[in-house]
Amino acid sequence: MSLVTLLYCPIMARLASPVMASWSARYRAGECFAVWNELRAYGPDGVPEAHREDAEEVARETMGRVAANVDVVVERLAAAHYAFAFPERARQVPTDDDLIAVRRAEQIIGPMPLALRSCLEIVGGVDLCGDGGAALPHVSYHADPYEDWVLYPDPLVLPSGVYLWHDWESWGGDVEQGCACTDHDEGELCRFHSEGFPFTFAPDEVHKASVSGSEQDIMLPSKSADPELFGSRRTGVTLVEYLRISLAWGGFPGYDAGPADAALPKMIEELRRDLLMF
Repeated sequence: MSLVTLLYCPIMARLASPVMASWSARYRAGECFAVWNELRAYGPDGVPEAHREDAEEVARETMGRVAANVDVVVERLAAAHYAFAFPERARQVPTDDDLIAVRRAEQIIGPMPLALRSCLEIVGGVDLCGDGGAALPHVSYHADPYEDWVLYPDPLVLPSGVYLWHDWESWGGDVEQGCACTDHDEGELCRFHSEGFPFTFAPDEVHKASVSGSEQDIMLPSKSADPELFGSRRTGVTLVEYLRISLAWGGFPGYDAGPADAALPKMIEELRRDLLMF
């Protein structure tokens, strides 16, 4: 083999090798878990700017599938005569006001995780709290207070963009009262600039049963692709992971805490049947 051939072959091999597919292309091809793992791997610094558009497309595709799944679950619950605690909030498709609120919040608060922004802009408000009756006997909102041993089904609740803005308005007042970041006469940072803003993303599983409980928070601002949810019994779970767990249980992920020998309500199987993978 000539020297020219020896040099030429490796070069041609590199030229002929396939170009790395984009995250969005791989995601649509079925690599949902691998792609999100790679996006999370960038940590608090977030996805590099050169790849941000591709990552945003993954987030939009993900939340488009989540929205489609939520629509199916709500329709199935309604067909089964599920008694939503707040029927007007069961499914709130994002409005222009929601989109404006998200952009306004990001301008003032700072960067927002890709998964959270897409969830607010594409999925919108969801509230599956209610009374399940015979079909979902553990799901209750108006019954007597639960005992400690009772299962909390944790119905899916997601906020709207307008809710984000209202939560910020009720929490961030001290930012406007003066801060060492913006007012040289102030001696110390306000709580926002020193600690961040704990966005009240949703009630916890206890509060969703109309029992005094707590909430699940997402800390803002954040450049991370997929933010961690704080305040849930699932420590270390991110937003996308929580949505996967929730919809894997038909919108009632608390059922995964039930006794191993307990019969799962047939309604759960119906709710989660043939949902889109994301």
